[in-house]
Amino acid sequence: MSSSFKLKSHPTKPLEVHLSNVATFCQETVLDKEINNKDQYSKIAFLIGLSHDFAKSTTYFQKYLIDHEKTEKARHGLLSSIFTYYCVKNYIRSNKFEDLWHISPISWIVVLKHHGNLRNIKGIDGESSKLKDLDLVRRQLANIKENNFEEIKGFYEKWNIDISKFLNEFEEVVKDIKRDLRKLTRAKGLDHYFLILFFYSVLLDADKMDASGTHKPPRVEISDNIVDKYKKAAFEGEKSEINLIREESYEEVINSLNLLDLEKDRILSINLPTGCGKTLSAFSFSLKLRKKIETEFGFLPRLIYSLPFLSIIDQNAEVVSKVLSHGADDSEIFSNMLLKHHHLSDISYKTGKELEISSNQSQLLTEGWYSEIVITTFIQLFYSLITNKNRAARKFHNIVNSIVILDEIQSIPHHYWELVNHSLKYLSKEFNCWVILMTATQPLIFKENEEIKSLVDKDKYFNVFNRLEYEFNLEPQDFDVFKKLIWDKIVSEPDKDIMVVLNTINASQELYNYIKEMIDEDLPVEPEGIVCSDKLQIMNISTLIIPKHRLKRIKRINNNEKRRNIIVTTQVVEAGVDISVDLIYRDMAPLDSIVQTAGRCNRSNEKGKGLVEVVNLKDDKARNFYSYIYNSVLINATADVINCNYSIEEREFNSTAVPNYYKFVSERGSQDKSLDLIAYLEKLEFSCIKSEFKLIRNYEKIDVFVEADKDAKEIWKKYKEITKIKDRFKRKTAFLTIKPEFYSYVVSVDPKKIGKVVKETEWLGYLNKDDLDRKYDIETGFITNDKEDVFII
Repeated sequence: MSSSFKLKSHPTKPLEVHLSNVATFCQETVLDKEINNKDQYSKIAFLIGLSHDFAKSTTYFQKYLIDHEKTEKARHGLLSSIFTYYCVKNYIRSNKFEDLWHISPISWIVVLKHHGNLRNIKGIDGESSKLKDLDLVRRQLANIKENNFEEIKGFYEKWNIDISKFLNEFEEVVKDIKRDLRKLTRAKGLDHYFLILFFYSVLLDADKMDASGTHKPPRVEISDNIVDKYKKAAFEGEKSEINLIREESYEEVINSLNLLDLEKDRILSINLPTGCGKTLSAFSFSLKLRKKIETEFGFLPRLIYSLPFLSIIDQNAEVVSKVLSHGADDSEIFSNMLLKHHHLSDISYKTGKELEISSNQSQLLTEGWYSEIVITTFIQLFYSLITNKNRAARKFHNIVNSIVILDEIQSIPHHYWELVNHSLKYLSKEFNCWVILMTATQPLIFKENEEIKSLVDKDKYFNVFNRLEYEFNLEPQDFDVFKKLIWDKIVSEPDKDIMVVLNTINASQELYNYIKEMIDEDLPVEPEGIVCSDKLQIMNISTLIIPKHRLKRIKRINNNEKRRNIIVTTQVVEAGVDISVDLIYRDMAPLDSIVQTAGRCNRSNEKGKGLVEVVNLKDDKARNFYSYIYNSVLINATADVINCNYSIEEREFNSTAVPNYYKFVSERGSQDKSLDLIAYLEKLEFSCIKSEFKLIRNYEKIDVFVEADKDAKEIWKKYKEITKIKDRFKRKTAFLTIKPEFYSYVVSVDPKKIGKVVKETEWLGYLNKDDLDRKYDIETGFITNDKEDVFII
């Protein structure tokens, strides 16, 4: 190949076009942000984009584009990263920005890993070890000089970048990188970690968007008064006592905006009882805060509404969607205004423009959080802040300059409080973010009145809300005795809706089946697995029930006016799920879980006072059920707060027990995991982040697709057709079109308990219609091997 060969970055795209596009995208992305050193960072981001694929100018890579044969010589990350360091270093040096020295080695890291995940910088297998043996890189440089030098030289001359000088100074540049990397990893604080994440995110997004031909969707306006208008139309005339309280708390939250110092007050809290209307209050406040930030700071923040559980994302998204569509000519809410994102999200992005957006482009825009309002999970948010993952980090620059609402913040494991404290304070201060913590049981992640500002007088509302009584009986109780107690209560309280929340799925299934056996009639079973008559409906809810049926059951609880509800469930309904019953039995759990569960009792004070009875159940091995799933620190703190068997009103319990509980947890709970992770971030030990930061306890699971109905059969058929597509990229894109429907029929099962199931892959099992009787109970879900009938081949 001669120097006249037209260099390409991708099979149909010239290299110079890709480099120019990515550079411009990077620069514009940074210029759109309101951050320190914006002008310098935007120019550096431009240089990173301009140089990130420099080594694609070898004939080795150009040949790879033609024959698709990967060779070591075709790799372009290391040489491109060294060249990027050279370009950024020269810019910093020539402009005498000595205090930005760290951006040069950061740019090396960012480009080196723009096709992979970040790894430890130091150590035997660290990224810096790649600079020890550079024979291959030298061969690549010689190849460029011999074959495509004039073309690549001419391209970079447009920006006064001298390729000849780079070739001559190559060995010195490598020495400089090694020295700067040592200096970088010895520094204290989180600056270097978050700057790597920021520039990494900007480059990843620019590279993927340009390669796929995806354009940034337009920003859209949202009225900051839209919630007020919605509330006036939806709730006008509703003058019940609880609605008056909700309105009072709403007005107090909104009016608090006038008392904020936006420069100083960055971590905020809405600490209100369950059922007090926190969702609408937070949404309205955030829109008004957004407008005020635009006026005072000159930029329009995105809203990121983050929740711990998938089960409540759809519910909250539906509320927000109703508000946004209120009074609109077109009831459809487009993706650039409101976006749901979790691992089961529908990847279908629409902007209202007559533009064709492919599945791949939709995925990029969805996963990049290109929307004014993003409703997502804690997993998606925190794994983008504390991460080494390419895919998770890409959205980070769209978290910058945002308002982050953290609903049900008590779900964060206590051993990560210090890490969350440091990370969110850094995000708010250095990247101009505002964070709103929302809960009925606020943990001590931030020091009250020092690090966090409350938007309401919480004591006033907790003293008013007195919808239920707690009864505690912590004497260990045999499960068989408890089952009889529940049946007696069902019989003796014929007008009450009852919910029993147990700590294990097995226990919930056992109690549910016991209740059914005790009912002296055969009740019909609906297709979703709800057992009902004219006056009664009974249901079991757990994660072994396919999501499609689980969500329908939760909706049926609320939409049921004439039937009595008997619900046997696990913690899956604990927080945020908008249901209300008269009587709850809760197996012993951490105190915040007990309070959250109690939030499903007499939620709107619609009847006489509700009752939540907390019991301490043991299995047939005399082991407490709580010991299978909860941390002993949390249980012991709860036991010490409760202290004995007694009854107490909601008002008194919430005002005394919750603060004491979190005080005990704070004093006794170790922050070693947080401190270790903070040290990893400071030392840029990215590989350690992956293994140590886990919001959810890792249990080995296998997904099982359950062919529960005719729709499932059709979806499985489509899935099998997709698996036959040979091209990996096309296969992945095709699966995105059925992904939400596919996973609505999937349950995750302990591989030790999966039993006889057809294995499609290492991670996926398949249960066809013929096997349902043996392996899937429409009422209680997947049948584990310790409960299935003998299987004879």
